[in-house]
Amino acid sequence: MNLDDDYANAAYIPDAESFLEYWDEAARNYRQAEYTLGRAQLNQPYGAHPDQAFDLFYPSGRPEGLVVFVHGGYWLRFGRRDFSHLA
Repeated sequence: MNLDDDYANAAYIPDAESFLEYWDEAARNYRQAEYTLGRAQLNQPYGAHPDQAFDLFYPSGRPEGLVVFVHGGYWLRFGRRDFSHLA
């Protein structure tokens, strides 16, 4: 097993760097739009460390369930803010 390769998926995605730039922009825009509409509670602490926080996004209509997305802590890049637009 080669962890340097196993966790470096960008090498296998054509034009990966531009994809990541788009993804960053999409997540940032989604966070801002949902917060402005009052459908997001951002940076809610669950512990003492600044990284121990979560974001809560509400649906535009009546809630019919709950989805919890847990980012596992990929140590090379990414965090909870990078996945906001998947909400």
